[in-house]
Amino acid sequence: MTPACRTPSDAFIARFLARVPAELRDSFTQAQLTAIQRAFGMRYTMEHALDLRRHVRLPWARYYLVVLCGRDYRPREPSFRRPLWRHATALAALAAGIALVLAK
Repeated sequence: MTPACRTPSDAFIARFLARVPAELRDSFTQAQLTAIQRAFGMRYTMEHALDLRRHVRLPWARYYLVVLCGRDYRPREPSFRRPLWRHATALAALAAGIALVLAK
């Protein structure tokens, strides 16, 4: 965040205004900016037990890896998959992510 941006909301508005043509920046009212932030800003809280973010440079491109772990507050849905298959898929994805992080 820049020194003028005290909150994530201020940082969002600053990034938004940086992308708007200069002749339009001053035309927004505070109410309009607040409505834009609510419509396009972060839609979820950033409280995770594990928040791992890494960049991986490969010879042909640069990638980023994000691993977020935390409690799931969504309502339960019936699962028609076999539980073993679901866990195997999650472990394979985790192993691939760890391999990318360690491949520096």
